[in-house]
Amino acid sequence: MTSKYQQIVQDILAGIEERHFTRGQKLPSIRKLSEQYQCSKDTVQKAMLELKYQNRIYAVEKSGYYILEDQDFQDKTISLNPDDFLQLPYEDFRTCVHESLIGRENYLFNYYHQQEGLEELIISFHQLLTTYHVYCKKDQLVITAGSQQALYILTQMQLTTDKQEILIEEPTYHRMKHLLEQQALPYQTIERTLSGIDLEQLEQAFRSGKIKYFYTIPRLHNPLGTTYDSDTQQAILQLAEQYDVYVIEDDYMADFDSKKTLPLHYLDCHNRVIYIKSFTPTLFPALRLGGIVLPHYLRKCFLQHKSLIDYDTNLIMQKALSLYIDNGMFARNTRHLHQLKETQETEMREKVSQYQFPYAYHLTPDILTIQLPKGKIGPRLKYGTRSGKIITGISYDYFQLPYSNNFGNDLDALNTALEEPS
Repeated sequence: MTSKYQQIVQDILAGIEERHFTRGQKLPSIRKLSEQYQCSKDTVQKAMLELKYQNRIYAVEKSGYYILEDQDFQDKTISLNPDDFLQLPYEDFRTCVHESLIGRENYLFNYYHQQEGLEELIISFHQLLTTYHVYCKKDQLVITAGSQQALYILTQMQLTTDKQEILIEEPTYHRMKHLLEQQALPYQTIERTLSGIDLEQLEQAFRSGKIKYFYTIPRLHNPLGTTYDSDTQQAILQLAEQYDVYVIEDDYMADFDSKKTLPLHYLDCHNRVIYIKSFTPTLFPALRLGGIVLPHYLRKCFLQHKSLIDYDTNLIMQKALSLYIDNGMFARNTRHLHQLKETQETEMREKVSQYQFPYAYHLTPDILTIQLPKGKIGPRLKYGTRSGKIITGISYDYFQLPYSNNFGNDLDALNTALEEPS
């Protein structure tokens, strides 16, 4: 004989499969369900916990339970379209924004100033960081209006009187370089190729006594897409400790690292790493929220600078992001994005394998990067593909071909251009 608890679970699952429930739809209250099934509220609560465990519903504090995935959504994930995926995090996040404004006015009208960020998001972010192997105390965290704000504040902090310069990789994240140039801040560069960096050059720069920060993107580098190996990571940390340099680890692509590479922060035993994580790549560009993990003794100075430019990072967005993480939507949409990326990368590898490129190249789920000698990029290569991009380096230049429906045709044009003499 089926128990009341089992009947509730079965009925809701059947409702999802038969499309009576849609994603984001609120279920009847615990009280109404207990009346409908003529059972105790504890029995209904037990059924809700079972459905939550199965990742079919999610809970919103002081609001109720909602459908996490309906049948239409599950059907779509079998053959996920890139254009369709862009709508998924947006729709889920919109639900969270809506819920952050219903029955939750207390945090808006009775909010006690927390420059470090909304407490709920601090807790959510702290838990999320463990999935990236970043382990810290909650009082090391600060929520920022995106990674760019965190980088700006760090460049304003005067750590010592004798160290004024910032070392960056070349090529690197273009906004970081723009940030330094617009402020006329002194900086040095170290070449990064598809093989990594020259550790002897890194030590030479550190030994100069001028470097206060080394800004690096260790995994899934922007723009090359490469990841440092373990030996390079360990060497960077050893040199940073030896020469008293802080390492700014920009881990903006951590959600897309299928190999789960350990971050520098995990390997750091001497509090030399400042870890930055942005939520923009996983959600959508308009969401300018990020977080930073600071050594305890730098956090007070960071917050003082932050208070001068940002009294409070958007509270509604912070609350919505906290809900988005806690109810499992962030993890769920990240899994689906991995599915999409893996499909793209498989297709790209199959097509690239048909060519014998004479130069080193690196492939990610989004883009093919070819490392070329200086002077190799001529008019045919520059204008022969519709979507190609050129990146200028120190010893090499790079030609990048992004994934698209025309990727195969673009590869043909690229191969023809590479075969021609410079």
